[in-house]
Amino acid sequence: MHYHYRGKVYLLLFLFVLFLLGNSVVLGKKNKPDSVRLLPEKYDVWSADWSQDGRIVFSGKNEGDEGNKMRIWLYRLQLDASPVAWTGTGALIDASPRWAPDGSGVVMVRKRASNFSAQDMNTEIWWKAFPSGEGLQLTLGPEDRDPVCSPDGKRVLFVRGEGLYSSSLLTVNLNDRKIKTFFSNEQGFISTPEWGVGDKIYYTLMKPKKKLVKTDTQSYECWGLDKGSIWMYDPETGVKTAIIDDEYDNRHPAVSPKGSYLAYVSTKGENGPENKIFRDRGSLYLLDLKTGDRFQITSGVSLNGAPPRWSPDGKELAFSSFRENRPAMWRIDWKKHAVKE
Repeated sequence: MHYHYRGKVYLLLFLFVLFLLGNSVVLGKKNKPDSVRLLPEKYDVWSADWSQDGRIVFSGKNEGDEGNKMRIWLYRLQLDASPVAWTGTGALIDASPRWAPDGSGVVMVRKRASNFSAQDMNTEIWWKAFPSGEGLQLTLGPEDRDPVCSPDGKRVLFVRGEGLYSSSLLTVNLNDRKIKTFFSNEQGFISTPEWGVGDKIYYTLMKPKKKLVKTDTQSYECWGLDKGSIWMYDPETGVKTAIIDDEYDNRHPAVSPKGSYLAYVSTKGENGPENKIFRDRGSLYLLDLKTGDRFQITSGVSLNGAPPRWSPDGKELAFSSFRENRPAMWRIDWKKHAVKE
């Protein structure tokens, strides 16, 4: 009887060990990283862009530095390569760099304030030639943001804010700095425009939304911003069309190099912010612009961070995430992880 009982105990222990081993294999597969850092870990990275020859430009700073140390850096994905600081502008903060199509330079946002504790900074669009580093101020601000070059490299598309609830979409010529308005005083917060093939422009729109705030004794009406939606603008016809507008928060369109896909960030597919860092409550999605098919690529993506960026060959996507409690850009082979909806 004693031996029979001991045999049952050994059998249960054996089965339990097998269960743990099996789970470790399953968990190992599940937790296998689907992405890697685009840039070295010692840098806090807020946005990045790839040139056609594989050179990466990013806005960031060394870990532990104050926010006023935000600079533009250059980097290549090579063994033992280190980023090189490309701007060192003292009282100026540089961000949101985007390459010109031919790699001849970068457009960026330059922020200036009388002191670093100022709540409001004047934001302007600048051009920085490569490799000379020569700078050229393209706009005067005060709320110009999110620049991107046209496909022919002759113009720069950007957003001009007019407070929190009104935005305009404009272009500025690189040669003579003349400004043209595509549309103005759009009700809502426009951000992260993208100039796609066929002269189509995609952008994020967050419309004003009235909210009711209640206290123990009174109720107040106040205004805020609604969830994001993705729109397309045709400069030839002036027509604006909603591309992705549903019950989810959708932001940051990014067109693939050949113009076949639109990457974006959405709260669709997430279980709620309580399971993730609040900033990472989005998932990386892909929209096939020809068929309309949608693919989820990965979760844990920052909804308030930088837009996704494509590698020059279109095989990888870089996305913003705070998954290690610091701002960083991660890259993923999207075809290996795409799940069709």
